[in-house]
Parts: sequence; structure tokens; C-alpha cells
Amino acid sequence: MSLEAVRDAIDSCTESETAAFARRTRNAIAQAILEEALAHHDEPAPDHAPPVGELRRTVGDDLGVTLAAVYEGGSEWTSRAIDALEPLHALARGR
Repeated sequence: MSLEAVRDAIDSCTESETAAFARRTRNAIAQAILEEALAHHDEPAPDHAPPVGELRRTVGDDLGVTLAAVYEGGSEWTSRAIDALEPLHALARGR
């Protein structure tokens, strides 16, 4: 399932430096968007809430909230995921 890898990446926000976290999450989001585009299917709800506080501390308030929304899924998750790609790319490159 496409969001499972994204959720795993987001759950790792406290396990590595910001650039590594951003790179892993950016790549997982890009892959999930491609999978969704090729085969639309319903994603199951996550088994726990996203780590919003940790995300906000790791990547800032705006991106943290966006990643939490992607984590939760729903009908608009791909739009939110696309919005997260550029800021994650900047963080991954150390900007």
C-alpha cells in the first residue's frame, strides 16, 4: 500500500537528522504518488495518530502539519503530499 511507506518514514522523524528524514520522506511520498496514479485504491486508516509534535519540531509547523495530514490519508492525501515535496527536497539538500 502506498501510504504505508510514507507513514513509516514519517514515524522515523526522531530517529535521524533532519536532512536524512526529509530525504526518506520525500522519496516515500514520490513513490506513493506514482503508485496512486497507476492504480487507485482505498488506503486503510493508520493504526495510530501521526507524531505531530515530533514532526513540527523536526521540520517546522507548516510542513509538520502537512505531513500529518498526508499520514492520516483521506481523499486529498495526494494533493497534500505534492505540496510537501518541495520543502522536503529543500531540507534534504540542507537548505
